[in-house]
Parts: sequence; structure tokens; C-alpha cells
Amino acid sequence: MTSSSPQKSAFSKHTQEQIQQPSTTATTNDENPYGQMSLTARLLVFLLVPSATGLIGLFSSFLQSTRTPPEGQEPHTIDLDRDFMTPFLLGLAFVIVIGFQTGGFRVAGGMTAMERKFALSWPKAKRVRKVRRERVIVEDEDGDLDDDNKKDR
Repeated sequence: MTSSSPQKSAFSKHTQEQIQQPSTTATTNDENPYGQMSLTARLLVFLLVPSATGLIGLFSSFLQSTRTPPEGQEPHTIDLDRDFMTPFLLGLAFVIVIGFQTGGFRVAGGMTAMERKFALSWPKAKRVRKVRRERVIVEDEDGDLDDDNKKDR
């Protein structure tokens, strides 16, 4: 029994050390450098994506205004409300919805353990088994039917 007591004490020391140390596996998004976007990155996303969509809409309107219209039609005029603001607001709404769905652009558990959470949950497909019942008639050598089948007749 003397040989097992040093091992037991070494094991108890090890468990005591682990209890005293804080858990390194349970990290929050604040401790993880990849867990959360910085404020400047969020502002850039909220400004660049809508601005880019608005400028693309304005550029496409400009290209449409440079074309010569067919006879009898008025030339295309650039309207800032229609050509820039509408795509800008749609891009802003898109960024806001994506921000809500991702929980403020957070990554769960860092870059390696990303879990997807979908907005809609599809119902699970149920597997249907088709039961097929057959009635088997067994005849003896004499030509008599089996007792089980005589009851059914």
C-alpha cells in the first residue's frame, strides 16, 4: 500500500491545481481576438456597403443617361433620390439584418468553430416505412391446408 499512496497524493495535487486554475476552454468573445469585430470595423461595414450600393445605382443611372433615347422618348435624367438613396437604404437594411442574424457580427468560438444559425428551421424529414403483409398458404403433402389458414376460410 505504500507504493499507491505517492501516486494518490500526486493525483490529488494535480486535481487541486486544476480546480484552482481558471478554465482556459471557456473563453468569452471579449477575450478572443477573432470573437467580435471592433467598433471601427462595424462602422466601416455600416458605411461602406450601403455607400457602395448607392454609388453603383448612381453609376448605372449615369450610364443610362448617356445613351441616346429612341425617337419620341424623353432622355433619362439622374435623380438622386431614386438612383442613390434607394439602393443606399436597401444596402443599409441588408447590413442591419445580417448584423441581427449574426449577433452583432460575432463569431462563436473564434475562426475555427463557426456555427451557423439559420433564420428558418426546416422540419425534419420523417422516414415512412411501408409495411407489406402477405398471406401465405401452406399445404401439407396430403393436400390439407394448415390449421392457421382453416380459421381464416
